[in-house]
Amino acid sequence: MPDSRTRATHQPVTDAEAHFKGVADPADGIPRLLISKRILLVDDDPTIRAILHRLVTSVGHEALEATDGAHAIALLQSEQVDLCITDLRMPGASGFDVLEAARKRTPPVSVVVLTGEGTVQDAVAALRAGAVDFLAKPFHAMFFQETLQKLLAEPARANHVRQTRGAAVIGEHPAMRLVLERIDQVADTEANVLIRGETGTGKEILARLIHAASARRAGPFVAVNMAAIPESLAESELLGHTKGAFTGADKARLGKVLAAQNGTLFLDEIGDMPKSLQGKLLRVLQEREVMQVGGSHPVPVEVRVIAATHRNLEQMVQDGSFREDLFYRLDVIPIDVPALRDRREDIALLAEHFRQEINAVDRRSVPGFTPEVMEVLCSHDWPGNVRQLENTIERLVLVAGNRMVTVDDLPPNLRTDVVDLNAGMVDLPPSGVDLRMLLHQLEERLIGQALERTGGNRNRAAELLGMNRTTLVEKLRRRNVA
Repeated sequence: MPDSRTRATHQPVTDAEAHFKGVADPADGIPRLLISKRILLVDDDPTIRAILHRLVTSVGHEALEATDGAHAIALLQSEQVDLCITDLRMPGASGFDVLEAARKRTPPVSVVVLTGEGTVQDAVAALRAGAVDFLAKPFHAMFFQETLQKLLAEPARANHVRQTRGAAVIGEHPAMRLVLERIDQVADTEANVLIRGETGTGKEILARLIHAASARRAGPFVAVNMAAIPESLAESELLGHTKGAFTGADKARLGKVLAAQNGTLFLDEIGDMPKSLQGKLLRVLQEREVMQVGGSHPVPVEVRVIAATHRNLEQMVQDGSFREDLFYRLDVIPIDVPALRDRREDIALLAEHFRQEINAVDRRSVPGFTPEVMEVLCSHDWPGNVRQLENTIERLVLVAGNRMVTVDDLPPNLRTDVVDLNAGMVDLPPSGVDLRMLLHQLEERLIGQALERTGGNRNRAAELLGMNRTTLVEKLRRRNVA
């Protein structure tokens, strides 16, 4: 068994590198970190380990190598490790065994799993078992290093609690199984995909599952949140620009579309794309070319587009804020992600998953939730979906410490679910009511009270109302509140 503390020197492995794009210059564009981390690399294929070793050390980290699962488990017990990257399918102890051993460490070691053959099932199983991320072989070197930097740049607690986006696939509800089956069916096609679902339902992780199971998995996966880009910068950010294209353009910018060349471009919140840019995206999809800002000639591009939105694009088409031709180009394969309230049977599973994660990371020993608390959790609508549930469970576990979570631990917005709401309720008059108007007035009143009580703090107001901040901001926007 090789000395785990020795940094081995590997010769180039050109045969394998044909399947791992970007390995020839693995650190190109990726800054080296000032603080080196120890990363355990687990794969029974020495060629793969050599590639991983080069990618890890090229950005200044130390690589420990394990030749199989048993070797990795031994190193996890004897060595200080900041992150583990493991293959899943190995003789003897599997990557799942390594994952279990890493989770038993105090504090737990974050694990990124490598899946083969582009299978959705392996990636989903690993995420459900507690992996913080996954990569399908062959993967793009730049994407690997960006994933590495993101995980290691955040505090250890964030690696476990804030990187649990994979929890969105936890659950056995038929609606969620149908989503995963659809992904498995269409991932290896070239068709564009439109993922629709509310905020916090895990649309990006589903897009990454599609990419990982596609023939493009060796290419980059480039994610763009259209809602986070100012309209004045959207075209340059997406399509790129030439040097001198406008004031301040002192150097050329590739743009997200060309950065995703031969890979997958994920356009999150596509409903927030400016109308002026929609026609230019349509040209990309139709003509397979990009006209950069300031450019005189189109640049050919080969990319698959996966878009996502929480908006009703059909309604936006009707009111003229979204192009109909672009909608049909994007909506070739629609995937509708169920809201958490529509798969309540999965809430208990998710709550238990988060409880175990937070117990391990924050050194708590909360044994569980009282039946009354679980009843409240399962009956709540969770407008912020899985993300909001995760944040709530985190708070409950931290408050409870080492005892059962009780009703008294619930935040104010959830305690209203266990009090008698009949007092003060309006009885239905003989003539009936306009329920839509009544509910709208009640919502307006409660939002106003929440903002007044919190001094206009939208984060705290959203918390009091039991909704995601982005949902509150959207409601305020509709009310024309700045």
